[in-house]
Amino acid sequence: EECFDSFFTYSLCCTDSGEEAAFEDCMKPSDLAGLPRALHCTGTKWITKSDWEGYFHAHHMSHLVGTSFQGWPNATQLWLKANFSERAFEETTQDCLFGVVTVLLHSLHELEKFTSPEVALHGYDLALRLQAQHETWANLDCRWKTMVNHAIFAHFPQLYGWESRYTTTCPEGAPKIFIYDTGPLSQYPLMCSRASFWASEVFVDRFLRHSRCRAFAPEHADLFYIPMYLSCRELEVQTDPAAQQELQNTMARTFDSLPYWSRRMGLDHFMLFGASSWQLPKAKERMFNSVALAVETYPMECRHDRTHPCWECEDCFQPWKDLVIPPLTQLPQVRNLLAHSQPVKDRALIMTWHGQHANSNMENVARYYRYANETVRLALLDMAGLPKVSLGSPTGQYATLMGNTHFCLCPKGFSSYTSRVFEALFAGCIPVILSDKLRLPFDTIVDWSKFSIRWPTDRVSELYDYLVDMLENHRDQVLQMQMQVAANRCWFDYFSFEKDPMECSPYLAILKLLGQRLDRMPKMP
Repeated sequence: EECFDSFFTYSLCCTDSGEEAAFEDCMKPSDLAGLPRALHCTGTKWITKSDWEGYFHAHHMSHLVGTSFQGWPNATQLWLKANFSERAFEETTQDCLFGVVTVLLHSLHELEKFTSPEVALHGYDLALRLQAQHETWANLDCRWKTMVNHAIFAHFPQLYGWESRYTTTCPEGAPKIFIYDTGPLSQYPLMCSRASFWASEVFVDRFLRHSRCRAFAPEHADLFYIPMYLSCRELEVQTDPAAQQELQNTMARTFDSLPYWSRRMGLDHFMLFGASSWQLPKAKERMFNSVALAVETYPMECRHDRTHPCWECEDCFQPWKDLVIPPLTQLPQVRNLLAHSQPVKDRALIMTWHGQHANSNMENVARYYRYANETVRLALLDMAGLPKVSLGSPTGQYATLMGNTHFCLCPKGFSSYTSRVFEALFAGCIPVILSDKLRLPFDTIVDWSKFSIRWPTDRVSELYDYLVDMLENHRDQVLQMQMQVAANRCWFDYFSFEKDPMECSPYLAILKLLGQRLDRMPKMP
């Protein structure tokens, strides 16, 4: 029986395979004697010792194989046990203080959704107070220091507007932006921030809400932003046709009732689409005059019954007014890729790609790629036996492999865009883009030709020889490209992990490009 899904198998995660030391509890019984009782985690009637062991084990493993695996203990259930009563909370915190803090932080997104945002904020305040009150103990608890994956909730201050580097400055020349209240369509930022690379919808919205560039009165605004967490809302109702239809109706009603739209017929309005589809009903018609911030410039359109291949909307994106933005690479993934990025001289592989494809042994995944008529990934698998390459299906060693290769292959997926381009940058790897129609973000700010390669999809069979020749005969050019990878990836980092966001970030790029669009707009009397 597998303890994890097909990405992370039982043999990798649950047996002795050379990685066993990484999964051991850092706290030995002999260590407990000199520690405060609240760091022992030996269990109570509310949460047992094995509960804590399994939870910390999962956290520790997520550092190595990422956070997207089945088998996580239910953090919310653990928190509800710890908080069952005053006595339960007191006894549990006295037994495993930082375990309680961790499960509370880990369950805030569900508290936000299933109770209220106010309850989640109160919970976050409690977690911070518990940490502050026992600050001197934090360095004594190796589970808290080394096993817990803090990247899972390190972005909460950013979403709440508590990081001053995002909130104290409005860049010179940036537009003043009024943000509509779209009700439930932009609720639950903690929950929706977990929506994989589609969560740019959340992070851009939260940045603008807390930015000095925000205009609270419409008469002071240059532009109007329509926040909708479309991907998150869509994921919630994906198995309920009636709820899907109601969501579509809500989106349409909300958009069509925007009070300041008629002022300039939508010319000064903008909206963000973070997925391969533009989920707003009749998006092309409704956004005819307005600016679309889009990850995908050829959004996919599909029949609801999925009986035919999907197709691309060729004219939804209009370059004269719309902007390409990067998908979001989640913070745990950013940290994992950076941590596994090896020095260039030590990299052993020529090229790497691991991902799903139309021949996947998971039928629902295979069907997904067949709907999109995707063939590039299958062509890559034909090269899997070549020397110094790693090509194939998903692997738990994804970050390790990318950090050990010179060229990371980035094939198109369901649509023309691919999040792998940006993962490659965080791995210090030169992205090789295998998507003929892909429009790259911020191409007036960065010169993509200096740190990426675009390769025609009908010449995939020639790619290996080209990359071998680059490494053997143009080594200096490869080194220069890898240096440019490191210098430019800050423009695509929604967490500003390496540079100040007001010097280099997707937020700064968006503000700059919106300002340019504003300058080109027809002037109204």
